[in-house]
Amino acid sequence: MLNGIDYSALIGGPLQAAITAQAMAAKSTWEFIQQVGLNTNADGNKEAVNVTFTYQKDGNLTTMIVPILTIVPIPMIVIDKVQIDFKASINASSSQCTENSESTALDVGGEAKAKLGWGPFSLSITAKANYSSKKDSKATSESRYSVEYTQDVSVHATQADVPAGLATVLNILTMAATADAGVNGKIEVEQGEITPRFDEEIACRIALKTASGLYAKGQKIKINPVTASGSGNFEGLTITYDHIKKPVVANEEITLADGFTTLYISIAPDAKNIPPMILQITSTLNNQEVKSEILIDEVKAIENNSNNP
Repeated sequence: MLNGIDYSALIGGPLQAAITAQAMAAKSTWEFIQQVGLNTNADGNKEAVNVTFTYQKDGNLTTMIVPILTIVPIPMIVIDKVQIDFKASINASSSQCTENSESTALDVGGEAKAKLGWGPFSLSITAKANYSSKKDSKATSESRYSVEYTQDVSVHATQADVPAGLATVLNILTMAATADAGVNGKIEVEQGEITPRFDEEIACRIALKTASGLYAKGQKIKINPVTASGSGNFEGLTITYDHIKKPVVANEEITLADGFTTLYISIAPDAKNIPPMILQITSTLNNQEVKSEILIDEVKAIENNSNNP
C-alpha cells in the first residue's frame, strides 16, 4: 500500500531546501564582508574599511584606527540539523454479500390412455406428470482502503565557527589596529630610554606614521640633542642611521624614504663623560608638527676606564 509514495520527494525535498538555504547564508556572509568591511580603491583593489576614534590620553588627543570587521559581528549562519518525521495512517475496509435463490415447481401428471371393457362396461384412464427445478446464486464482495500521511520538518541553525582563512585575516586586521596613531600622525621610537655603552652599538628604530597609521614615506625628520650645557651637539655620542650608517648631524633633515629608519648610537672612542641628554625628533605632517624623544642616560668616564684598560 505504501509503494506508491514518492520517498525521494518526501526526503530529498527538505534536504534540497536546506542546502539551498545554506548556500544563500554563505552568499549573505560574503556580501556583508564586501559591502561593510571592504572598499575598492582607485586602482580597483580591495582595502579594509577602518573606523577612527579620537580620545584623550595623558592630556593629549589620540587617534585609534580599527578595521570595522574586527568590531562588528559577521553574520555566519550554518544549518547543523535537519529532522524529517514521516507518519502514515492506513484505513482499510471490506464487505462481502452472498445471495442464493432457489425455486422448484412440481407438476405431477401422467398421461396414459387405457381402455378396459367388460361386457357392457368400459373404463378409460388418462394420467399426466411434469417436473421443473430452478436455482439462482449471487455473491458480491467489495474492499476499500485509504492512506493518509503527515510530514514534519524541523531545521536548526546556529552561528557558525569562523573559517580558518577568515580567522587568519581577522587576526591580521586586529594586529593592524592602531591604538595610538596621533591626531596629526606620530613618530614612533623603539626605545624611549637608552644607556650608551663603550663596547657595543645600540640600534633604535624610528618610524614616522600618518594619522591613518601608514608610513609617511618620503617625509623628513630632524634630530636635535638637548643638553644641560645647551651646546647643540651630541657631546661624545656617535649617531648614524640607515643600513649604510650615514652620520647624523644635529638639527639637519633626514629623509625617510620608506617612512622609517634605524639609529645606531655608540660612544665615540675619545669620549670621556657622556652627559644626560634628550634627543628630540621632529617632523611636519599636514602642516602640523609631530615630535618624539629619546632619553640618553649619563655615562661617566669610570665606565670608559673599566671597559678600556
